[in-house]
Amino acid sequence: MFFRKRLLSKADFAVKFAKQLMKNNKGLKIISINELEIKSEFNQGEHQHFLNNAYSEYINDPKIIKRIIEKYVNGLSSMFLPKELLDAERILPVIKDRRFIKSLEDINADFEKSHIYEFYNEELIVFYVEDRENSIHYISKDDLEEINFSIDNLREKAIENLSNNFEMKRHGENGYFMLTAGGNYESSLILLDIWNHENFLVDGSFVIGIPSRDLLLITGSKDSENLHRLYDSVQNINETGDHIVSDKIFEFKNGKFEVLQL
Repeated sequence: MFFRKRLLSKADFAVKFAKQLMKNNKGLKIISINELEIKSEFNQGEHQHFLNNAYSEYINDPKIIKRIIEKYVNGLSSMFLPKELLDAERILPVIKDRRFIKSLEDINADFEKSHIYEFYNEELIVFYVEDRENSIHYISKDDLEEINFSIDNLREKAIENLSNNFEMKRHGENGYFMLTAGGNYESSLILLDIWNHENFLVDGSFVIGIPSRDLLLITGSKDSENLHRLYDSVQNINETGDHIVSDKIFEFKNGKFEVLQL
């Protein structure tokens, strides 16, 4: 008889993660571990690490736990390197929802001072990041000042980089489509000027779901069968997926996507 190996608890996963974090960053100390939250100290500075996405990936595919931990540890390790000047050619937009804002407020009541963001609609927020080799760095006002880059040009530059640096591919047929663009910025594609029926032949206006950062689903407002399919996919991914963006679906109106009231 074969027995399935017991999954690690959140706390056990965090301990395993913390050991690898210390191994990769000599001199780093672990201050505390509280389920999926690790507090560390490095060069007299304290840091918080949240492992929700890493643990979700582990639950979905426990066999590759080593690869998952290495990926996230490599991403976090960039914060312990000497500060780099921002590269404007690597600025990109990232879509989040109100839940993300709430999580930032819970961590740091002064998060507005260290993040640049703007509301896209009542549900979605656009953050700006620098896409680095092993991590995504959220851009601050200080980052922009150091390279004398105007915040007024940030959105235009981010969308230009998104359009120029990623190859979009459309998948699907019969009024139900999915866009891919490398795995990290699919949800950001809502910002591009691509929303016409030549690109997506759907019945009615465009309706989309962006349940996670790597998934953009598209159908039409008059296509009841595919609307149900899209809604079910969004709900399922929000319950079981990682790098979650939104549990809502959106309809294209007057040049932008708005929350679709069901």
